[in-house]
Amino acid sequence: MMENVTPRELARLFDSTHQLLKLYHQKQKWSQIFPLLSNLAERYYLLYQACPKGMQAQLSLYVPNHGYTTNLVVNQCVVACILCRSLNYNQAISEQIISCCLANYLCVQSQSNKLAAGQTLTAQDKKLWQCRHQLAAKLLKDSGPHTLSIQHLLARLNKYKQALLSAPKIMIYDGATTLVALANIIAMNTTYRESGGHISVHKALADIYLRTPNEFAQNAIKALIAHIGPYIPASEVKYAEQILIYLATDEHGRHILVDASRPEKIRWHRFKASLTIFDKQRHCKDTRLLYTVWFSENINFAESQPINQQRRQHYLELISSLKVSQEYSYRGLNKLLSPYPELITQLTVASKPYNKEQQRAKDLRHCLSMVGYDNAPAIIQKVLFQRLVATTSHPLFQHISKRLENMVRIIQALFKHTDSIQFEQVTLPLYAYVLYLCEHQATSISRKTVFEQAEEQVISPPLACLFGVSHLNQEPLTAYLNQLIGDNSWTQYLLGSEQHKKQTLDINEKHWVAIKLFTYYVFQPKALFSSWQEQIIFDSLSAAGWQSKADFYAYLKNCEFADNF
Repeated sequence: MMENVTPRELARLFDSTHQLLKLYHQKQKWSQIFPLLSNLAERYYLLYQACPKGMQAQLSLYVPNHGYTTNLVVNQCVVACILCRSLNYNQAISEQIISCCLANYLCVQSQSNKLAAGQTLTAQDKKLWQCRHQLAAKLLKDSGPHTLSIQHLLARLNKYKQALLSAPKIMIYDGATTLVALANIIAMNTTYRESGGHISVHKALADIYLRTPNEFAQNAIKALIAHIGPYIPASEVKYAEQILIYLATDEHGRHILVDASRPEKIRWHRFKASLTIFDKQRHCKDTRLLYTVWFSENINFAESQPINQQRRQHYLELISSLKVSQEYSYRGLNKLLSPYPELITQLTVASKPYNKEQQRAKDLRHCLSMVGYDNAPAIIQKVLFQRLVATTSHPLFQHISKRLENMVRIIQALFKHTDSIQFEQVTLPLYAYVLYLCEHQATSISRKTVFEQAEEQVISPPLACLFGVSHLNQEPLTAYLNQLIGDNSWTQYLLGSEQHKKQTLDINEKHWVAIKLFTYYVFQPKALFSSWQEQIIFDSLSAAGWQSKADFYAYLKNCEFADNF
């Protein structure tokens, strides 16, 4: 969190945005672009956390000194901040999306200004405009491989903007690019233009919501509206024959407004009433409205931690406290779980595989008698992990959760004939691993599978490859998994499968390598594996009681895997 945030910080943020957009015309400073852009994205994110109303207010206020394109980029970044906050994205994802918004007009500030003013572009201008995203990506590429994710977002941006507003439906899958495109469309529709034609934020949101066939975008718009509420800060309000400026609504439902008509003093008002708002962006040179007023104690209410975040922390603590090797009594488990009725409900469903009729348990006691007290800790941990995954915020959440669900089914299938192995125990490190990726590799996750079948590989590729993460530092991953579920032997087998040489793998580590290969096979049926990988598949299936690879693959074909695997 940014400390000691001041109005000056807010003003500097927008001045810095203006300066960044000028750097394209100063070739000797191109090497500074990405460091500045990265720093600026971080400042946008932190300032929004510290002063959301002040940031939202910029959607109502146009700063003439900065010109059209700077105001447009500021608006796009603010919308991106709002979207990321309303969707509970972490700092890394948020900054990635904001960075792309900053890069969007990096090379075409003057061309964008001309278009807004209704001026004709020269042939050179048109060429620059058409190649603007490629040029921005090239500038970023020169800064190194760490800019790759932003380059990918830029490369998809035009297609995604078209897809969001097109009918018939064009399939798009990347959530981060969708949000950048959405922020750009909203900003372009709402940023003040001398010629007119711009509309209010809420009208822009309604228009896009009705036009877009994309469900992810629709859900993002709904989250944004729920977050900002019905009134945009700094909107004009006509009340009792005077023009007031709306700032916020307090916890008692009273609107806080100011009269800024006198340069020497701001007058504050607080009342309950239905407001008639004029929330189209307008010219503003009053630094009090642009920056100062948003730091008043009158409108800075403490925001409580989201319920999801509180619940997640409790679930993580519960997982760490439960030990799969320990047998618990009904009283002990009931005491642990009684504060979480939603977990008990999910446990009654999770017990179905232990019932011949596949019926759910009636209550916790019935559930424990069905699954057995020795199996209960792993099943409870699995349910906790499922809840954690369900409350994970990521632009590719649907893809991540479906792939994880399918991998769990593969594990269940693999150990179908092995009574001595409780498949839930095997799945627990997988859940923890994916949570680690979502928390610590959030911007690297993609729909791609970076899985190589090279014969000369000494160590099996990490499970992260199945989620688009090609390189992973094993040390923090090991610490995370051990802290969370280090007592589970399958955690050590998973880590060993990614850290030990192929010649030294024991059978349980081979199971993990095989699980990755089976996963890859399911969504790439024509995949070719190396001889040592085929040997591991054979060893794993034999140890798990399968007669042949053909039998296992035939069984997998009858499994109901989630779509979009």
